[in-house]
Amino acid sequence: MPRAILYHGFGIRGYQHLWTQFKEGCIYFHLVRSTNRCSFCHSFKVTQKGFKVRTLRTLPIGKKRVFVVIRMRRFYCEQCGRRRFEDLLIAERRKHYTRALERYVRDLCLVMTILDVAQHTGLHWATVKAIDRRRLKKNLPSASDLRRLRYLGIDEVSLKKRHRYLTTVVDLRTGRVVYVGEGRGERSLAPFFKKLHRLEVPLKAVTLDMWRPYVRALRARFPQTALVYDAFHILADYSRMLDALRTQEYNNLTGPMRKIIKGTRFLLLRGQEKLSIPAKEKLQKLLQINRNLFIAYVLKEELRRLWRFETGEEAERFFFDWIRKAMNSGIRKLMKFATRLLRHAEGILNYFRYPISTAMVEGINNKIKAVKRKAYGYRDVEYFKLKIYNLHLSGYSSRE
Repeated sequence: MPRAILYHGFGIRGYQHLWTQFKEGCIYFHLVRSTNRCSFCHSFKVTQKGFKVRTLRTLPIGKKRVFVVIRMRRFYCEQCGRRRFEDLLIAERRKHYTRALERYVRDLCLVMTILDVAQHTGLHWATVKAIDRRRLKKNLPSASDLRRLRYLGIDEVSLKKRHRYLTTVVDLRTGRVVYVGEGRGERSLAPFFKKLHRLEVPLKAVTLDMWRPYVRALRARFPQTALVYDAFHILADYSRMLDALRTQEYNNLTGPMRKIIKGTRFLLLRGQEKLSIPAKEKLQKLLQINRNLFIAYVLKEELRRLWRFETGEEAERFFFDWIRKAMNSGIRKLMKFATRLLRHAEGILNYFRYPISTAMVEGINNKIKAVKRKAYGYRDVEYFKLKIYNLHLSGYSSRE
């Protein structure tokens, strides 16, 4: 067999082909090193003192498994006086597969599950996982990557049932996941911010929801970094409050009034511009008969306008005017929500200094959920976290 085929087809160099064997549906290439050299001092003044045989898996040919049988000779070196076996050029020590096959498996793992790759290549499931784990570990964020961080987005994603979460931190400039912590408490973020503080990273702004443990973890190390509370989460909180108010009003009424409120959840929560004409008429009828829902709905539509202002001064006037209206409404749930927003006023209005949001983080969380569904879940949490760190390299979204 020509050396060109060994090199270009199987990534094998420095060996010459002895013969080919076909056995039990597999192909065996018998090879030997092209030169006689000492593996320690590289002298050519050597004498062979026996050999051993190593059989390694390499790239398949179609569906046929291919092995290379290496005759590793043992030389006595006249120059350095050592007796050593030849170096194995095409595989790592104590591995039963070549580097070419390892690269092939790594490429397949970008788009396939471990089980799919194992079935395709004929390798053991654990072998494929070990190869993929080594690939994933090479792409973890380095200290130099972390020093370039300026704007971060933080959110959680569900890991398993019973409220088990992972906290993800995303670089908003590159879309790369730079940290994954278990849980959604202060401890899940504390090691990350401690590391950034040690590296003296000049963070400018961080966007997140109004979850206190995240805020405490950030403030412990970066008290001067601007907090930007995400608009989507604020409006989602308001929607939950509005739905709870609708349920309360329904329970307080009797007779035909209850029938009008029943089934109006999505009419109240959906944006007015997305409603059809019949839906608008039904919503109008509901708001005419219930003062509390009318006030809460109107204030919901007004709150959506907050992030459309062009200047921070206009937004600030509008925000505090909205708070005043909510506090004067006399609706307990609405007043409680307004009080919460007032406590976080600085973080809400910081959006007009740093117009960032967790939209990119939510998109990445959707990819994480897709990866988890594709593998029917991960028992090995550390391996799953490595997968998340490498999402920016996988090209997953472009293939689904």
